[in-house]
Parts: sequence; structure tokens; C-alpha cells
Amino acid sequence: MATFTGTVEVLDPIGMHARPAGQIVKLVKEAGVEVVFHYDSAETKANSALRLMAMKVKTGEVITVAVEHYDEAAANAIIAQIQDFLKG
Repeated sequence: MATFTGTVEVLDPIGMHARPAGQIVKLVKEAGVEVVFHYDSAETKANSALRLMAMKVKTGEVITVAVEHYDEAAANAIIAQIQDFLKG
């Protein structure tokens, strides 16, 4: 499996909170892949809504997302979906 990366920007006026965090975790679990968020020199696996909220990402901040997948198009689709969840 290869690792594909992209960036997403938190556009939700509340920042990273329970709703988008839960949507991201559900997406990752359904996809059956490992997704890691890189933010503020820390790594957080996207398999726990609490971990994602604990990152305390605010509106306007950028997160690098790494997706382990066999297919680049599918990995990019996951990153795009994560961005959609963070629009608010």
C-alpha cells in the first residue's frame, strides 16, 4: 500500500468539533484504510473523534492528511470528502 497526502483547510466557523470529527471517523472506518492527520508537528490517527477534537484545530488552519491506499484516486476522494466535512 502507498501513502498519498493532501491538505485540507478547516473552514467551519467552530473549527474541528464533534460533527465533522464523527463524520471523518465514520468515513475512515467504512473505507478500511489508515488516515493520519499531521498538524502542529503532531500526528493523529483519524480513528477517534475525541483524538481529532483534541487537536484543537481552529478555523482557517490547514491539516496535512496522509491516506494509506492502493489507489491514488480513491485516496484523493477520501481527502476531498474530509475537506467537505470541514466546510461547516
